[in-house]
Formats: sequence, structure tokens, C-alpha cells
Amino acid sequence: MKKFLQFAGLISAVLAIVAFILMLAGKALVYETSSAQYFVSGSRAIFGGKEETILGTVEYKPAATALIAWILILAAIIILVAGVVLPLLKVNALEKVAGLLNLVAVCALVVGGILLFFTQPVFNAANETALGTVYDDYKLGAAYVIGAILAILGGVVAILPAAMDFIGKKK
Repeated sequence: MKKFLQFAGLISAVLAIVAFILMLAGKALVYETSSAQYFVSGSRAIFGGKEETILGTVEYKPAATALIAWILILAAIIILVAGVVLPLLKVNALEKVAGLLNLVAVCALVVGGILLFFTQPVFNAANETALGTVYDDYKLGAAYVIGAILAILGGVVAILPAAMDFIGKKK
């Protein structure tokens, strides 16, 4: 367990990076009919944009929860990578605030992961038209579900060293 705790920051950073890549490159929202499958990419769910389809040009508005989750996970990655790299460089500048930064990274990953689960209803509301929501049948894609789980898991892994240290001091 002690060896695992030494690499908890690195493991958490890797999980956060994989979640971040899934957010951008994966299928955020999926709509299936009997004859075809349509999807909204993660980058379109985060930033919005236009897409050429068989039916014409479709303009997507961004989902606020996806954008906030993207920012939080990116910030957590930067903090976690800095926490892994700075001790190797023997930079002691952040040593006094390392625990606080770790807590910020944990909160950012957990909140970002939870926000990913709410992307679909927010996307529907953002893209509502005068005729009603045309995106009602979109479901949350596997990339966002897996990315959310990995982000939350990364937050849990990042908090383990501090939790074990706290438990060890109680005895």
C-alpha cells in the first residue's frame, strides 16, 4: 500500500488526462434510430459549433456543464502534473501549499466528473428551439460516462495519501 501511495499523484494525473482526452475526442451525446446513429462529439458539446449533415447544417450551442467540467479537469491536471514534476526538480516553492493544491485538484476532479453526468439535460436546454427540444432523444455517450467515472476515480486516488496520513496520525 505504501508504494501505491507514493505514486497516487501520478496515477491520479494519468486518470485525469485520460478523462480529459475522452471528453474532447469521444462521443458526448448519442442518438439512435432504427436506421442510423447520430452523435455529438465532445468538443462540440463543450464549445459548440456547426456540423454538416445530410439534412443540412446543424448548429450546436455548448453545454455549460461540459465547459465547466473541462476547465476543472484541465486545472486539476495542471496541479497534479506540477505536484509530480516539481519534487523531481527539487523545487520547494510549493511545498508549504502542496496539501491545499492537492485538495483543490481532488475537488476539481470530483466536481468535474459529476458535472459530466449532467451534460445531456443542459445540452438539451441550450439547444431548445421555438418548436421544442429537438435533442430530447440524445443519450449521454460512453466517452462522457467513462470520462466522468475516471475523473471521480482520479479524485479519490489523489485524496488517498492525505487520508491515510490523517488516519495514521489518529492512532
